[in-house]
Amino acid sequence: MEKNYYDLEIIADFFNTHDKRTRFEGDEGVEHLTSSKVLYSWLLKYHFIQEEDLVTDEDLIHAIKFRNEARKMIVNNDYNKTDDNLIEEINKLIDAFTFSIEFSLDSEKIIPHGEGGRRGIGRLILLIFELRKKALWHRIRVCSAEDCQWVFIDYSRPGTGKWCIMSACGNRAKNKTYREKIKHLKE
Repeated sequence: MEKNYYDLEIIADFFNTHDKRTRFEGDEGVEHLTSSKVLYSWLLKYHFIQEEDLVTDEDLIHAIKFRNEARKMIVNNDYNKTDDNLIEEINKLIDAFTFSIEFSLDSEKIIPHGEGGRRGIGRLILLIFELRKKALWHRIRVCSAEDCQWVFIDYSRPGTGKWCIMSACGNRAKNKTYREKIKHLKE
């Protein structure tokens, strides 16, 4: 199970390459995937590519589009709700990639085609596929604090976590609810 949670951490880190925590009114957060070099470093960090691989600006565009659409599939994500075309959009993006199945005597695996960044993004797509297939996707959550929206892994037994950090976002939310309740009682 630990390997699965490590894989979830990789996906959470990918989603958080667009840090949606807001610092002021109207702030859209910070985009960390600012160049193909940054994407190269991220893919290399998690062994999706090799050092000699090339990552292009086109790969960067694909990665950002895929990240933004895949983030909408997070179960509790109320901030990026989309219409019924969600699955259609993500499938269109995935259609740009090709995969093959390889069998051995005791196993099978799906292998992404392409080179460099394209193959790395294909491996990332396959990681999400595997996590969903293993029914672990519900453990990826978006912090319920509107000014945070950090993607985190829910390690709680029931898998219903709401905040990335209870002592920060959870505490603020509970205090806000309490203040509103007291305000209404005084009125």
